[in-house]
Amino acid sequence: MTVHPQPGAMKAGFANPAAKTKLEIRQVWAHNLEAEFELIRSAPEKSPHVSMDTEFPGVIHNPSKHHAELTPSERYKSLKTNVDALHLIQVGLAFAATPDSPPSVALEINLREFDSRVHPHNRKSVTFLADNGIDFARNRVDGVEARKFADLLMSSGLVCPGPNNSVVTWVTFHPAYDFGYLVKLLTGLDLPDTLPEFLDLVRVFFGNEVYDVKHMMSRCPPLPGSLDRMAAALGVKREAGRSHQAGSDSALTWDAFRRIRDVYFAKEGVRGFAGVLHGLQLDLAAAGDEKGECGVISAAAATGNGNDSSNKRAVGGDGNGNSRNSRMVAPLPLR
Repeated sequence: MTVHPQPGAMKAGFANPAAKTKLEIRQVWAHNLEAEFELIRSAPEKSPHVSMDTEFPGVIHNPSKHHAELTPSERYKSLKTNVDALHLIQVGLAFAATPDSPPSVALEINLREFDSRVHPHNRKSVTFLADNGIDFARNRVDGVEARKFADLLMSSGLVCPGPNNSVVTWVTFHPAYDFGYLVKLLTGLDLPDTLPEFLDLVRVFFGNEVYDVKHMMSRCPPLPGSLDRMAAALGVKREAGRSHQAGSDSALTWDAFRRIRDVYFAKEGVRGFAGVLHGLQLDLAAAGDEKGECGVISAAAATGNGNDSSNKRAVGGDGNGNSRNSRMVAPLPLR
């Protein structure tokens, strides 16, 4: 029998970043979703550094041109076509208390909507995910309803930063599809028609403190393109879980971010990378006009039917349709 710790016990993990404890990856299902969000609601103040990863059923629509020949707007058009047609499978969120601390806990939210028997998907990608541990049958029975997850995320304090909210730093690895699925989830609508509109929604929901490790790699000596191989080249060890699972990959992403920051950008810091998503190189802040408000977005989500900034170390100091788990998702460049 699996025993689920009480939320209060887990909050202590956020409150004590100096303690050297093994990373815990917590599985989130429908039965414990509310309890786990008690933990998440304390994150903006206690662990405001969040790394994120998602898993989804690959890519089914590919552009006619090679991804290297696509403009950012063309890449977004292909992304939108795929995200609008597919269902999110898993979301991983890893939380760190300080810019220099490892993740204290990672959550793996298993969603229930995707059913390979009836929904479009890339067969190789779904087989790959199953081979790496995702139990699709259990997801359908015990998984979290996407709408419920979106509602709780909207009220968690992690998204829609405002003047009275704690600043949350988001760290990702080649996250265009990740943010695509989350924006679809949070609005309850298909993605907007244009890239600037999409980037504006990313900024509204996630703020300007968004870092893409893949983009940072472009300013480093050559590093391998996938998350696993890049981390290995940097000497970053996976502390818990297995590859190609969103919770474990989100934690590895945070540790790889810290290593790249400290090795390659110790003097100048990494603030110059904030708000740029690899493959969609338009600045998030420049894309928005500062008029977006989450109250408007939240209202759309409610009616839709779609599936310490003061701490300088925080930021200053394949075209073959494979799954994101291999970090190679068309039409964006290889991960």
